[in-house]
Amino acid sequence: MFTDMFDSIDKGTQPAEIFYDGYIVNAILDATYKSSKTKQWEPVIIEDWRGSNEVKQQHAFAGYDENYYLIKEEILPSVKRKPL
Repeated sequence: MFTDMFDSIDKGTQPAEIFYDGYIVNAILDATYKSSKTKQWEPVIIEDWRGSNEVKQQHAFAGYDENYYLIKEEILPSVKRKPL
């Protein structure tokens, strides 16, 4: 990341990640920290959203139960599978 930033400065081009990308990441982190305190899902608050507002309901996740989807499964050294 830093190499790309410094190369971009030298070349006069825009880096792969810009300030707005960091803003989005920090908004997500703020929501996760708040969620860890409240023990509830918290919304990601982004006051300057520049993306699409289209809501996509499609997903490739396997059903886990009526409330959750299985998004990753870890295979342990003992060959047991652990849902994450």
